[in-house]
Amino acid sequence: MKKTVLTIMIIAALILALSACGKAPAAENSVPAAEPQTSVDAPASDEDAAQNTPAETDEAPAAPAETPAAATWPARADGERFEDVIMIEGMEEAVRYEHVKSAAFGFEMDYDYENFVRHTDADRERFVSVWDNAAEPENYIEVRSDTGNAELVADAIIAGLSGDYEVRQEYRELARAGQCIHIAADIIKGTDRMADHLQYIYVIPAADGCRVVTEHCFVVDCEGLLRRFSYMLNTLTVLDGNGGETLSEEEALSAVRAYCLDANPDLEGIVNAGEYPVYWMVETSSEQQVVVLFRSYTGSETRYYVDRATGETTVTDFVPGIMSAEQPSEESLNVRDYLC
Repeated sequence: MKKTVLTIMIIAALILALSACGKAPAAENSVPAAEPQTSVDAPASDEDAAQNTPAETDEAPAAPAETPAAATWPARADGERFEDVIMIEGMEEAVRYEHVKSAAFGFEMDYDYENFVRHTDADRERFVSVWDNAAEPENYIEVRSDTGNAELVADAIIAGLSGDYEVRQEYRELARAGQCIHIAADIIKGTDRMADHLQYIYVIPAADGCRVVTEHCFVVDCEGLLRRFSYMLNTLTVLDGNGGETLSEEEALSAVRAYCLDANPDLEGIVNAGEYPVYWMVETSSEQQVVVLFRSYTGSETRYYVDRATGETTVTDFVPGIMSAEQPSEESLNVRDYLC
């Protein structure tokens, strides 16, 4: 009997010990949770970004990064000259530029006047290397205006060049003129050989059509020349042009008369009074130029040499009986500013 009671007491003690072990803290028996993973992917949308915005804290938010200011270009007068520095073959070089504003062809640009000579024709502006024969230049940059759509004009240029060249086309961004169509014609068709004369054309969209800029150079030593062209081209800005139309004799005469009346407010009254002989007339005219003579009430003669393409006008003075020949005047103007 005593053995039975002792056995029962031992069994009860074992049960109590086992029950105490089963009541251990949960934290000691649980498996540690995995660390949260941080995603490096940006939110797929603005909604996702809003949902992932961190909770507000007492800390001041970081200042937003400053947005770079839009590029600004200096306003320059037509004919203004200045000096700048460019990189040629890894070396700095001081270059003297002249600013050109062409109302006839709708652009303004800076050109290196020590290395290029400006030539204005009825249908284009050319900046020819000083070392070239101006009648048959090999190295020049040319600007003309076209009233056609830029894409269609580019297609026509490509069609004209594709017979001789392996033509390539792409879109490029110019610093001031913006996006344009770039056409490269420098590989002889059907070969891998560079042509003797390289042509790179930029067709720049404009409100009245487009501007077509051509870089033309001889393959020998063309690298430095193309670098100079690039600096010039990236100063080009498109202006509202007249589509390349030249001035008529009547327009030149009317504009010069308006200029004279504007410069001398008393002149109109003198003309209307009729006491002194005052008149304007076209003295000579050619395809490139109109010469307008103004005979003043003082007896002096002023001649205005009007460029039909650009409207740029130079002036001379002559007083019969006192001067033996015309003398250049300090006056200059663009008669397009005085067209009605």
